[in-house]
Amino acid sequence: MFSDFISASIEEFQSDCLQLCSQHYPTVHNRGMRDRHLGRLMCRRILATLEKSGVTANLEQLQTEDVLMPPVFCIRTPDVTLWIIAHRLQSANRARRNALLQAVDLTLKQLNRDENNQLLLLTDHWFDRSKASKQLPSWWLGQMPDNIQGYLQDGIKLLPCELSLCDQLQLQFGLLDGKPSLHHPLKRLNSQQTLHRYAVMTAYFSAF
Repeated sequence: MFSDFISASIEEFQSDCLQLCSQHYPTVHNRGMRDRHLGRLMCRRILATLEKSGVTANLEQLQTEDVLMPPVFCIRTPDVTLWIIAHRLQSANRARRNALLQAVDLTLKQLNRDENNQLLLLTDHWFDRSKASKQLPSWWLGQMPDNIQGYLQDGIKLLPCELSLCDQLQLQFGLLDGKPSLHHPLKRLNSQQTLHRYAVMTAYFSAF
């Protein structure tokens, strides 16, 4: 199933992030990745996964005149058209979250409904002391993450969020059965312990 390719790609993508951050330390640690770099890194990983499995795929980037919109990529295979929205949450505030929703709206308007369209949302975030940042995992996942203690050890006191990303996508666009995930690919250089202050988030919708 195509969802298996996505799951495998997301797992490998975490290693890609770790390698990229090691090569560009401390730049990525200070600023995170640019939207287009984040998106292209994921696209390359998905294309490599598909090629390894013998699946033919083509990549293109959706063109828009709005320079503030996150980059949107499209991977076409004989059976599936995968749309990838890469949106860096430099801030977790409402404006940045709404920009992601606007990108989803733009993408949905580009669809050929006769195709098997699937959607992957991708973002990263460095946690700060703001309330919006502390609520981000709950907003993305629809619940508090399991490893609360790991966040506390890194000085992050997470807060619940009443309305989730999937709730908003369902209300605004009718998107159902999303699979949101939160990852922490970076390790501390001295101890190799997980660095919870940096998060990569994905949400996969296999049918809509």
